[in-house]
Amino acid sequence: MNSTSRGKLYLFTSYAPGAGKSYLMVERAVLQKAKGKRIIIGFLNSDHRDIDEILIDHHVRRKFHKKYSLRKILEFHPDLVVMDEMGMRGRNRDRKSFVYEDIEILLNHGIDVYASANLKRFEQMNPKFKQITGIGIRSSIPQHFLDTAYQICFIDYGPEQMRADFQSGILFDKEEMDSKIMQKNFQLETLKAYRSLCLEILEKQFAGKLEIYQR
Repeated sequence: MNSTSRGKLYLFTSYAPGAGKSYLMVERAVLQKAKGKRIIIGFLNSDHRDIDEILIDHHVRRKFHKKYSLRKILEFHPDLVVMDEMGMRGRNRDRKSFVYEDIEILLNHGIDVYASANLKRFEQMNPKFKQITGIGIRSSIPQHFLDTAYQICFIDYGPEQMRADFQSGILFDKEEMDSKIMQKNFQLETLKAYRSLCLEILEKQFAGKLEIYQR
């Protein structure tokens, strides 16, 4: 850990849930472990079996499940922390906070962070997506996380396959699938429009630090 400078934020993003952000983020993290970095899995939104298999195969033990302790993470003095779904709230056992607020603390301690969030979650991005469907979000992620990210990895997963995954029921439980918002968000034309807007924004505003990962 470099305590004399701010850590680097590596953002894994896409246009909709289910693109594979968390999977790729963890896969990249264990590669850093193989290079000798001290990594901590701070928060993963759900227990994806395939993600757990990656951790087991690379001898990475999850120290936290469902909720994490920022205090304990800092005590491990990691080089890199994985923090899923940075727009979520109430996952820190130590205090009520958004995940992105704890990411800010980690970065200020000189710790690198791998974090995930869909592009429409950021405060200056959401109004652009809302124009497509009229669907907004209750709380957004401060824009400076996107603007100051060291690297942005966009997971590009085909809208047709995303739609098929949604219809198959592998992405969400029945209650979520049946919600009007999810039904609207996962219409094929909506997914295509979301993807197109993401690529337009990222390639225009963040090309210098953008990686497009094709699935």
